Amino acid sequence: MSSQLKEREDLLEALRRGIRDFSDQDVLFSQANADQMGLNLTDLKCLSILERSGAMPAGRLAELTGLTSGAITGLIDRLEKAGWARRVRDPKDRRHVIIEVVPERIPDIDQSLSELRSVLAERVADYTDEQLQLVLDFLGRGAAMFRDETVKLRAATSLKGAALPGDFSSPLGLLTHARLKFTSGASHVSLRAHPGMPELYTAHFEGRAPTVKEEAGSVSIQYPRFTLLDWRKLAADIVLNGSIAWKLELKGGVSRMNADLSELRLESIELTSGASDVTVKLPRPSGIVPIRVQGGLSHVTFVLPEGAAARLQVKGGVSALVFHEQSLGAAGGQIHLETPGAKHALDRFDIEVTGGASDLTIEGGNR
Repeated sequence: MSSQLKEREDLLEALRRGIRDFSDQDVLFSQANADQMGLNLTDLKCLSILERSGAMPAGRLAELTGLTSGAITGLIDRLEKAGWARRVRDPKDRRHVIIEVVPERIPDIDQSLSELRSVLAERVADYTDEQLQLVLDFLGRGAAMFRDETVKLRAATSLKGAALPGDFSSPLGLLTHARLKFTSGASHVSLRAHPGMPELYTAHFEGRAPTVKEEAGSVSIQYPRFTLLDWRKLAADIVLNGSIAWKLELKGGVSRMNADLSELRLESIELTSGASDVTVKLPRPSGIVPIRVQGGLSHVTFVLPEGAAARLQVKGGVSALVFHEQSLGAAGGQIHLETPGAKHALDRFDIEVTGGASDLTIEGGNR
């Protein structure tokens, strides 16, 4: 090899190493920025794309990032919940929905990068305009290269049947009924429904991801064995398709769960091995909807929709019970309570708690 070719190879190798170092430092900076904004890294990068490129359909954001439609749905839900982005009607075609950055939050995004801008200006102060144009040309080519390679990696991952770490989804298909099962407990769970989503469900997990399987509409989530410290590092954000009926089964205990089921067609809930620090906002019942809790509960609230009927049975005693604006304090044995007219209501919740209860609240419902 001639010395000229070797010099070229050495330069290209130095360039590759420089790009890797730049990329590594960008990821570390972006992660620190994401932590400061209360986001994960992927969500921050997608927010950046929306801020730079403007509002776009979810499908276009999926194309630009290489993420699956299920992952994008969950990502947008998280950005919307955190107040960074929102779904709005496309002003050019009101039938379509686009995603945009919440205008009031744009100054917050600018502020997070303001110091970086000033430092960058200092670092390139001695570059000529021609040199800056060359840098811009290289950055444009580099960004296109990374986009192309990302698409290839995503495609290869899809062919292997793997999902992004922590992100799961399944197509709805022709399903009309489904079941969600936590088979080994759950902690720090956000659960909600979206009637218009194309997927059966989407799920995003922080920390070590569980094993997630879906077969014939039955979605099974199983965590490995964890220490108490491990459980504190976990979080789950799950969205269910609200256009079909669901049965929910949580076995092995559940703690710190916030479930907004107001847009879900709920058939039943079964909690086994107890529940603590749980809030469940229930939908309007269709028929008799059983809610079974075995193994006791503490600090649990069920919120009934206005006008909904409910019956409550507690076996094993209760302390700090609030039912339909009645504060009953502590009581032993079996307890039977119901909202006005619940006994003959065709649509109602039947809530049964076995194993005792502490700080149980049933609020809302019939007046």
